[in-house]
Amino acid sequence: MRFDIVTIFPDLVYHYTNDSILGLGQKNGEIKMKVYDLRDFTNDKYRRVDDRPYGGGAGMILQVEPIYNCLEKLGLVENGKKTNRTKTKVVIMDPAGKVFKQATAKKYTKLDRLVLLCGRYEGFDERVYKFVDEKISVGEYVLAGGELAALMVVESVARLIPGVLGNDKSIVEETFSSEKNKEYPQYTRPENFGGLKVPKILLSGDHKKIANWRRKRS
Repeated sequence: MRFDIVTIFPDLVYHYTNDSILGLGQKNGEIKMKVYDLRDFTNDKYRRVDDRPYGGGAGMILQVEPIYNCLEKLGLVENGKKTNRTKTKVVIMDPAGKVFKQATAKKYTKLDRLVLLCGRYEGFDERVYKFVDEKISVGEYVLAGGELAALMVVESVARLIPGVLGNDKSIVEETFSSEKNKEYPQYTRPENFGGLKVPKILLSGDHKKIANWRRKRS
């Protein structure tokens, strides 16, 4: 699966995606990642991507033109319209969008390509939304920009792709692996830490009883 992230701060994304799970997934060839600097798609020498809002108001607005130029370069818009995006989705990170959930992550794994637009300042020129497929929020709060939110989406989707995690069984019984599932409590050594002990049932070796104990506490 391919992930494209459009941002004005590409280094923020590079540092995270080259390590840990996402870095491993790329090395294994299970996922591909490309980061695009929105400033590369401007038409002025100052590489400006924002301007003051019409009608007045605080802050600056990301302009529609560089975003359109980027999407055009990616083959996702043409002649002012969205192209046929079979197995591809363009998502804009927006605090007013649909709240991202594990079910959304699972749905996105069916795609071949996920393109994420990261906002900054006071948001996007409203015309940008004509060229995207979905607005996504990671929660009912506002961040300084969409990069962190986009990385949350990418990682939650990528780890569901077979071969990205070191052990694919890791996702089978974890929290949100099913609609109502929450992961059971887990323990490791030492058996006794300052009087805090591992439940005896987990030391019993009785797998049926252990499974029942875990099921009740999920």
